Amino acid sequence: MGVTIITGAGGGMGRACVERLRGGRLLLVDIDDRSLEEVQQLAPEAECVVADLGARASIDGLVRQATLSGGLERLVHLAGVSPMMDDAARILNVDLVGTAALLDGLVPTAGAGSVAICVASIAAHLMPFSPETLAVLDEPLLPDIAARLERTLGSELGSGTAYALAKHGVVRLCQRAAAAWGARGARVLSVSPGLIDTAMGRLELKDNPGKQGLIGLTPIHAPDDEGSADLPGRPADIADAIAFLAGPQARFVSGCDVRVDGGLVAALLTGN
Repeated sequence: MGVTIITGAGGGMGRACVERLRGGRLLLVDIDDRSLEEVQQLAPEAECVVADLGARASIDGLVRQATLSGGLERLVHLAGVSPMMDDAARILNVDLVGTAALLDGLVPTAGAGSVAICVASIAAHLMPFSPETLAVLDEPLLPDIAARLERTLGSELGSGTAYALAKHGVVRLCQRAAAAWGARGARVLSVSPGLIDTAMGRLELKDNPGKQGLIGLTPIHAPDDEGSADLPGRPADIADAIAFLAGPQARFVSGCDVRVDGGLVAALLTGN
């Protein structure tokens, strides 16, 4: 049995995933050492690594650890940067370039039955992009991705557009990677959360006018609990979906994006 790697483990969705997937060999990854210490209380047997998923040295270190641990069993890649957290270059570097480097590095460690699940976003589904822009997204490991994208867009990248581009790139990345992972008997896919009640989600709702415009549009109503009524999804909704997709019941699911958004994208696309 190989190792289960959960990146962004200290966040709200990360902690929920740790609760669902603990047991066996577990490697928890986050950029915040204090958050890692807290989440390790949920899985005391886990190994914890402080890592920046925008840094190639950190990614190479995770790949080495997966190799030394007998290979990859499951990757749940939640680490990312939102539009309210940093600038366009950093968002692209962590959310897309880092994801591409991590998948490339881990595929040789993947064996039959292993799976990689990368978290994208509903932002990946809400903006159209030209063929020229998509061609740049499909080569994320070439240098200067931000500059290359700006040339196709004809304008400077803002953090919101960079986030949508990065997450769209992740969805396409997982589609393209399905053949290489499938050749090893492994699966790869993405999950796009909707409006989820996490610290990052609340920050986005407070400061992002685009998110504020989505309040009340999710067809599935918020659960009647102590969470935010404006953010109808809960971390458990994402963790439950990921636990299913990482398990044997989903053995035929690969190369696709699974929206876990309460029907929000469908409502936006259909105008209902």
